[in-house]
Amino acid sequence: MSERITSGIYGLDELMGGGFRKNTINIINGGIGVGKTTFCLQYALFGLNREDKALFISLEMSKEQIIRDCIALGFLEIEEHIENGNLKILHIYGEDLTFPSISLIDMIKKNIFQGSHNRIIIDPFTYYSMFLEKDKRKSISTIFQNLREFGTTIITLEESENINSVKAGSMMPLYLADTVLRLDNLGFGEMFDRTLRIVKHRGSKHGSSLYPYKIESGLGIVILASEHDISNVTPTNKFDKEFIASIKESRTNDKVGEKLAKRIELLRNNWNHIESPEYILNLVKRKEKIQ
Repeated sequence: MSERITSGIYGLDELMGGGFRKNTINIINGGIGVGKTTFCLQYALFGLNREDKALFISLEMSKEQIIRDCIALGFLEIEEHIENGNLKILHIYGEDLTFPSISLIDMIKKNIFQGSHNRIIIDPFTYYSMFLEKDKRKSISTIFQNLREFGTTIITLEESENINSVKAGSMMPLYLADTVLRLDNLGFGEMFDRTLRIVKHRGSKHGSSLYPYKIESGLGIVILASEHDISNVTPTNKFDKEFIASIKESRTNDKVGEKLAKRIELLRNNWNHIESPEYILNLVKRKEKIQ
C-alpha cells in the first residue's frame, strides 16, 4: 500500500484508507462558504505540527487575511510556523497566471522546501482553470504532473451555481485529480445541512455515502461518520480462512497460479463486506479452471 498523508480533518481519513496517497493531487470542490479554505488550513497545520513543511498559494486572500481566519478558528500556531520559516504564504492574483510572464510551477519550485515532505495548497484554482483559453488548458495536466513531484497537494475549486456558465476548463482538474471531495452547504441548519462526498479516490477503498460535517471552533471541520460508515470501508480478517484456502488452490494452476494468488491476496487485504467471499472465489475458481 502506498504511503498515506493524513488530511488533518477529524473523521475523514478513516473513510479514505488512511488519508491521501503521497505525491498526489487532491481537489476540494464546492460552492461559496462550505469550508474549502478551512479544509486547506487544517491540512497544512496538521502537517506543520508534525514536522512537515507547507506552501500556501492564495489566489484570493492576503497573508494577513489567512492569519486572521486561522486565529478566528483557533489555529493560533500559524504565526509560529510562519516565523520559524516552515510555512510560506504567497498571495498572487489568479488573473495574472494567464500570462506567460508568471509561471505557477516556477513559483512553486522557488519556494518548496528541500529535504522535507511538502504540503502544497492552491486556494482557489478556479481562476486558472476557467479563464484559460482552450489551447492553453493542456497546461493543467503539466502543472499537475509537476506538483506530484513536489509534494502532496490540496487544490480548491469553486463550484458555479449555474452549470451552464461553467466553461469546459473548470471540469478538467476534476478529471485529472487523484482525489475529489465534494463539500455542500444547503443552509437549512439540519443534520445533513453540510455534507461531504468522496467523489473519487484513486487506488483506494473509500466511503460512498454522504457524510454530514460541522465546522467547530478550535477544531475546524469534523466529519460525523458513524461506526457503521467506518466499518463499511475497513478491511476485515473474518474470512481469512476462505481466502487462504483459495490462494493455496490457485497455485495449482501452472500457468497463472502465482499471479492469481497475488490478486486474491489483494482482494483479501481489501475485503470489507459482511458477506462471505465464497461466491466470488468460486467464480474465480471456475473461470480459471482450478480443481
